[in-house]
This record gives sequence, structure tokens and C-alpha cells, in this order.
Amino acid sequence: MEHYMSDNSPLASPITSLRNFLPPSVTNTGADQLVDPRAFCRLRFSPILATGVLVHILREHFGNPKSIISPMLQKCVWRTDEPTGILIETSSNEVLTSVGQRPAVLVRRNPIKSERRIINDEMLVVGGQRGRDFWTVLYGSHTVFNIATKPAYAETLANETTMLLAQYAPEIRYSLCFDDFQLQEIGQLSILEGSGGQYVVPSTFSYIAQHGWTLDYDLPPLRHVDLKVLHGI
Repeated sequence: MEHYMSDNSPLASPITSLRNFLPPSVTNTGADQLVDPRAFCRLRFSPILATGVLVHILREHFGNPKSIISPMLQKCVWRTDEPTGILIETSSNEVLTSVGQRPAVLVRRNPIKSERRIINDEMLVVGGQRGRDFWTVLYGSHTVFNIATKPAYAETLANETTMLLAQYAPEIRYSLCFDDFQLQEIGQLSILEGSGGQYVVPSTFSYIAQHGWTLDYDLPPLRHVDLKVLHGI
């Protein structure tokens, strides 16, 4: 997989495959190194892992100055220590108060909806194991907030992060076992409330995941109910 600029561009360079999860070539930036992401599938659907993967991709990209496409963002090099040129974190109230005047990319999970396609989520085909098989489809999204002190910087930052993650969509789908992962919307430029003049451009990525399970009635949870627990004794 390669950058979204042409190969003859002096700023163009290959992006490391998400399947390998290798650290960036500039190793002193402190970008995270994760385990094989395909192992995530054993945990089934997990939105927090999706958040972590998006944060990792963005940190790896901005952790290597040679990966940054826009000349306007060349100084936005991510590091683990405080002098980092750009803040890349999961979105929270605590993080928002620490952004200050630095550019920032914050990743937030949005609500997840479940769509019932069959009665009681029960599959019509029963597997060989004892018990019943169930299945549901989950729809979710993550929003990437691109924050900067000037409107042009916020727009440029949004373009860089959005195109990067859009290009990574096949790898993200593969690694997290999503049925779909794609760019849904690039939001309008606005002033970030309570930030003292920072501008923000949100980019939202939607995804679809199937979740299946087998309920074995030999398992203990519902064979009996302890009344002491119900009455708080």
C-alpha cells in the first residue's frame, strides 16, 4: 500500500502494511508496536480495539517525518514525550483540556446499533455442537477530530488523516474482521467549543460487523438464581 501521492513525488513513500505492524523507520518517535492484529478476531467484535488500531495507524504515520505528505504539516511529528509536535489520542474531556495550541487528532467511538435480521437472533441452521446458534449484525462508526489553531491547518490535517485511513480501509476490514469499513463523511470546519480558538474538522468512518455465538444450556449461569444476590443479602 502506498501514499495517495504519485510515486514521483519527493514526499511519497510506502506505508508499512498493517498486517506486519512494524514500527516506523524513525524509531525514536516512540510509536507503538502491537501484536498481529488478526488475533483481534478471536475477541469477536470489540470497538475499543478499533479505536486502538486507528490511533496506532495515525501515530505511525505522523511518527515518521518522511510519511507526512503535506508540507504544511511537516513539523507535526508525533512523539511519546511532551514536546510532541502533534497530539494523537482517544477523545476524552481530559485530553481536550490538554490540547492547548498544538494540533491534535482525537479518535472517538460513536454509538453502536444492532439490527435484528431474524427472530430472536436465532440462526435457522443448528451446528453440530450442543446448544443453539445466534447471530446479529452491528453497525458502528468512529469519528476522527482534526484540530488546529488556523482553519487552513485544520482542513489540511483532516485531508491527511482522512485519506490515510481511507486507503487503509481494506487492511482495517481484514484486521478487525469487519464486513465493511469506509469513509462516511468529512464534516464542516467549525470552532471547537471551550478550546480558546481552535478549529476542528471531523471525519467519520462507518463499519459493519457480524457477531455470532452458541448458547450451551449445560453452562451454569442460568441453571439457578441465588436469591441472596437478588435481595442484596
